[in-house]
Amino acid sequence: MRIPPALKRTFSAFSRLNIVKENPEINRDIGAKQSQVLLPIAAILTVLGAVWPVLFYEGSALGRYLLQKYEIQAIGDADFEKHMEAELYGVPIEYAPNPQKSERTEIASQLLLLRRIDRGFALICLMITAGLTFTVPKWPRLSWLYIVPALWLFANAHAIALSGGKMFAEFAVPAHATRWGMLAALAMLGFQNSKGEVTANWLLRITCSLTFAVHGYEAFQLNPTFQDLLYISAEHVGIELSEWFCHIVLRIIGVMDFFLAVSVVAFHRRRLLFWMCCWGLITAASRPVTMGLDAWPEFAIRLPNSVAPLLVLILSQPALFLSSSHKTNSLSDS
Repeated sequence: MRIPPALKRTFSAFSRLNIVKENPEINRDIGAKQSQVLLPIAAILTVLGAVWPVLFYEGSALGRYLLQKYEIQAIGDADFEKHMEAELYGVPIEYAPNPQKSERTEIASQLLLLRRIDRGFALICLMITAGLTFTVPKWPRLSWLYIVPALWLFANAHAIALSGGKMFAEFAVPAHATRWGMLAALAMLGFQNSKGEVTANWLLRITCSLTFAVHGYEAFQLNPTFQDLLYISAEHVGIELSEWFCHIVLRIIGVMDFFLAVSVVAFHRRRLLFWMCCWGLITAASRPVTMGLDAWPEFAIRLPNSVAPLLVLILSQPALFLSSSHKTNSLSDS
């Protein structure tokens, strides 16, 4: 008896699904392949969002920190402190730093060189991220180069923490964890082995937990930036928020973010991970909604807050995505 081709394809699809469900190694392999499609796109957008202000505006947080340290060192720590105290407290300036013309020229040239290095390295990180999208499928071992932009993003977060100047700046490294963590996970997934995939999965979980926990703490402490986002977003839909209601909403959001931060590492729930993806996308989109389309880099650099939990979902439950892809292929074949 001859079996119709469509029935053969159906049996073949079901057999593949059964093998996937019973074999966790195949599960991890499929999850890694799916993540390798999503991760490079998100990585390019994230790095582009970080590089854009470096190229066209004030430079990176790391560059500004190094410029400040060099300028203080060039003028002289003691003289600089005296000058700042005089400016701050209004006391007579006994000595104001006044380097010679040749020294000022040298300082200016060094500052210009540091700015160029800052922009150049940012551009290199963007070129590496974009180039690996096309080279890693052919040469997977090159994925380790994703560590370069990951370290750059980590260094920028650390520079923000060291520089201070705004509320909660000291928490910049964990607050930005999904950004550098996602790129580090991409470096691990490129090696296409089970150990690297498991490590990447847990790295993504931990970085998601850190980011959501810090954001939850900031919301519970009524971060003024979050308040502005709520007020302006409400105005766009014709709602006028009172101050007490805004504070209640922020504290509810803070508790929710804390719960999500614990859930992503303590236990696995697909619905919670899916909500983390949606909530991360909503908070990222709130920047261009409230600030205008010119704030698109603020959206792009926060994409990992949505993509990282989605990758945890993909790496943990690949059979769900596989079944939908096989259904699509079966329909197209028939």
